[in-house]
Amino acid sequence: MIFSVAQISADQLHTIQDLEKQTGRCIVALSSLPGEPAQLSEDEVQKLQTAEQDLGLTLVAVNG
Repeated sequence: MIFSVAQISADQLHTIQDLEKQTGRCIVALSSLPGEPAQLSEDEVQKLQTAEQDLGLTLVAVNG
């Protein structure tokens, strides 16, 4: 299973903000997506890492 930053409603945002105030912590809401991480060759990993550096993002290759 893969996770991404969740799209949340205003009500959900308020609930999360209240929790942040109560805990003094930053809370990140994630939602699950179908899929499993792909097994990559060394060459594919290198290409992915180069793209991550160029884009300033974290990339995950998934099957399907």
